[in-house]
Amino acid sequence: MFAETTLRTLTLTNSTSSFALAVLNTLWALYLLRELHFSSTAFGLVMAAATVGSCAGALLAPRMTRWFGPGPMMLSALMLTPLTQIPLLIASPGRSWQLVIGAALAVQLFCAAAVGTTQRSIRQMITTARLQGRMQAVSTWLTGGSRPFAAPLAGAIGTLYGVRSALVAGTVLLLVPTAVLAFSPVRSLRALPGAATDPDGDPPADVPAAARERAPLKTEGDRP
Repeated sequence: MFAETTLRTLTLTNSTSSFALAVLNTLWALYLLRELHFSSTAFGLVMAAATVGSCAGALLAPRMTRWFGPGPMMLSALMLTPLTQIPLLIASPGRSWQLVIGAALAVQLFCAAAVGTTQRSIRQMITTARLQGRMQAVSTWLTGGSRPFAAPLAGAIGTLYGVRSALVAGTVLLLVPTAVLAFSPVRSLRALPGAATDPDGDPPADVPAAARERAPLKTEGDRP
């Protein structure tokens, strides 16, 4: 799986993004409730706004992919994600900041859902049916397996240097998946690749030039 450029890039992008978000998720509630004095109602409304952004991102991902291309769309969303942390880092207690943080979190999860939907579609399209389970298992293992390490890291930074410092660290870590995608050929992918259905593993004729350079993930056992 890691020998295939697109799968490697998308898997590393997904896992590093998950790690950074896990650092932030560990301390979001603590910071909002204790430092910014959110009421339980305000906290619940902010989380609800975030879910609306996530649903919108997943629903609009196919349309944005057609408009901008999957590579540019994912890169733009990843670049925007760290910026959505700025309101949280500079906020002070008050109703206006609660609205701003709710909007910023909705945008952040909009981007996360759009990227997640698109990268998962691409991975499934370029992987042969026989290896779909293996591909998804590797991605899920790396993505979910990083989170238990992120939580104690966030706690350690928060204990030693303060909760805001831990949130700054998580925001900086969000630059890692952006760099992974930006320095890969996937950033210029202008259309979704064709499904990997050819028995010889050759990309279908409608695959764009940026994707035609690679063949679907396969093993010798896939050949007739």
